[in-house]
Amino acid sequence: MDALPTKRARYGLSRLARYASARGIAPAEVDGPVIQAFISTVRDETLHRKPNALHRSVALIWNEVAHQSGVDLQRVEVPPSRRSARRTERSQLPKSFRKDEDNFLKWCGGSDVFANNARSRPLARQTIDLRRNQIHAAVTALVESGIKPARITSLAVLVSNENFKRIMRQRYETVGRRENVFNHDLGIALLQIAREWMRVRPAALSELKRLLSMVPKPPPGLTPKNKAALRQFDDPAALQRLYGFSDRLWAEVKRDDKPNGQTLVKAQAAIAVAILCYMPIRLQNLAALAFDQHLFLKAGPGAISSLELSATEVKNKTELAFDIPRPLAKMLIDYRNRIVPKVSGRRPDHLFVKVDGTPKNQWAVAWTIRKYLKRRAGIVMSPHQFRHLSAKVILDREPGNFETPRQLLGHKSIGTTAAIYAGISTRRAARHHQQLVEEALTAQMPKRQNQSSKQGPIRRHFL
Repeated sequence: MDALPTKRARYGLSRLARYASARGIAPAEVDGPVIQAFISTVRDETLHRKPNALHRSVALIWNEVAHQSGVDLQRVEVPPSRRSARRTERSQLPKSFRKDEDNFLKWCGGSDVFANNARSRPLARQTIDLRRNQIHAAVTALVESGIKPARITSLAVLVSNENFKRIMRQRYETVGRRENVFNHDLGIALLQIAREWMRVRPAALSELKRLLSMVPKPPPGLTPKNKAALRQFDDPAALQRLYGFSDRLWAEVKRDDKPNGQTLVKAQAAIAVAILCYMPIRLQNLAALAFDQHLFLKAGPGAISSLELSATEVKNKTELAFDIPRPLAKMLIDYRNRIVPKVSGRRPDHLFVKVDGTPKNQWAVAWTIRKYLKRRAGIVMSPHQFRHLSAKVILDREPGNFETPRQLLGHKSIGTTAAIYAGISTRRAARHHQQLVEEALTAQMPKRQNQSSKQGPIRRHFL
């Protein structure tokens, strides 16, 4: 440990070093099984929240140290960053099934709008990817239930009554006999395939609907995770920290005379949070924002800058447009004209770029937002949860006003908005009711006191 050159290595391996020293294990003896035993001890005897992440981190740092010249250590296997999903390989399925699946997905995307059986409305790319994922999940469940892959010759096999029951029963058992959003949506997707692609007879379709009604359906509204995120803002101080976060972080950015990569990430965190606070767009739209395509910035006095998303770019095909607040517009202009050119050498086309000027993906943008909010403001929040917070802020002031959140979030139907946020509105209505009750009781108090004073000491005692 004394010979390790960096803080990353010393801190990252300190727990492993204590474990090995206590058991008389020399550095040269550390291998994969030793680290596996170490992680098992951490999992069984400590309160470490993420032992799997610790396993990957320790293995990576150990290999970095082992790679250094003059250090005789064994390299160890690094576990994957995510647990790989168990899926039946597509290559195991017959060609007829693969062809049928490909044709179905092309049809979903509207490959030929003039075809006799053309879909009335093509699906978005993300929805097509979801359909592909759902089909593979259904195939895997069917294989796990005992059906051999060679027997799955087309999509029609998935939507037969018997196989539909097999798929949903297997998925139900897998998640621990409880309601699950993915499982319910999978049943709906299979039903749509039967109705739209296979065009099954009404009697068969009715039976599939009956079976689908037996699949446990998650309750409508926000998930427990989203409710917990919003509960942070029942404390007004948390909301003030959030809305003051961008200004505080941007002040640090402006103090950097020589901006570097860290300055760039800090500036992007400040801008991303500021955008989401006032314009709660979806993550994929946020990460793809481009200057002069989505962001139209005006520097003149009284000029209005805007953020605009076309209908083709939005999930539900609803055009969105926002006026950008003046302080945020100035922040964006300074970012585009001064900060990014000093770091990458040229003005950016996209809002979120790497040091070399190439665009970042949406997961990198999300990680930046979550990281800086947690470290600098003590707030645990994902980009999508800003949409829920915006609805909460409106409904806190105006219980039952679902129309304003619907327009702000770009929902097509007010029923969608009401189904998601009914719980929020109910709490606010209950608070308003409590306030009215307290006001009514307070209004009655002087009258009761006056009456009691006229009734003498005995009646006052009973009152």
